[in-house]
Amino acid sequence: MDKPVFKPTPRTLLRRKRADLIVEEIKRWIVAGELRPGDRLPQETQLEELLQSSRGTVREALKVLESQGLIEITRGAKGGARVSNVSYEKTSSALRNFLYFQPLTWSDIYRVREKLEPMMAASVIDMLTPADIAALRQTVELCKLGITGEVDPRTHRIAELEFHSILSQACANPLLRLLCRFINEMLRDLSISDPRNIIVPKDSNFAVDAVRFHSALIDAFEAKDAERVRTLMNQHVHDAGCIVSQREEEVDQDNLLIALPVETLRPRRTIDRRGPAAPKPKSRKTKANK
Repeated sequence: MDKPVFKPTPRTLLRRKRADLIVEEIKRWIVAGELRPGDRLPQETQLEELLQSSRGTVREALKVLESQGLIEITRGAKGGARVSNVSYEKTSSALRNFLYFQPLTWSDIYRVREKLEPMMAASVIDMLTPADIAALRQTVELCKLGITGEVDPRTHRIAELEFHSILSQACANPLLRLLCRFINEMLRDLSISDPRNIIVPKDSNFAVDAVRFHSALIDAFEAKDAERVRTLMNQHVHDAGCIVSQREEEVDQDNLLIALPVETLRPRRTIDRRGPAAPKPKSRKTKANK
């Protein structure tokens, strides 16, 4: 591929904040030049000349791009701005910020999940490795211990949701993988951040049904039966949504802003790098539109 040519798009750039316009301009360079993660952008002095902007304005634009995850900036003689992969954590954080100010119910979440999870599950049949199947079985065994009271409800609930996380990590469709992972982790955070949101396994058919569905799904994965996988997952998510929605119609919005660090049962394909959660502020709930 020929070396990309960096040049400003001819247009009048007067009515908007100049740093924002430079952000858009550099995004166009990335697209037009077919730049990939790791490719270097021009040095600051070159950007100032190309964009006819001050150093402060260029730096402001670069900081915006860095905060969006599109570039990473290193210091030193060999430093500068390089194109970067936008991480899942950046994307998840932006979605959580958006949902924080939206009316949201458990029914809303599960209606979307009921459409996506069966599609995702059927798509990973040929992608699951023996290690993935073993990890799925491990979550089922841990859930069985939860039913008998040998592990605490929080650990049990994490194992239930980890089953779905293993599947989403194997999904080849990046958009479907993103959406399923995001919904699953949001459910995890919302359900375990407040003990009242955890259904006690030994007191509910919810846990027994989950073990039954998960065990049947593993058998269907091993049999490469896509239709049965799709049917089982649809029934499973629908039933779970009915139970959860009956318990509480409102979602605690405050928990949307904090992604809880949770130890998973196995290393994921993409390792999470999260710090400790901030102290939880006073709870605020948003009621759904009737």
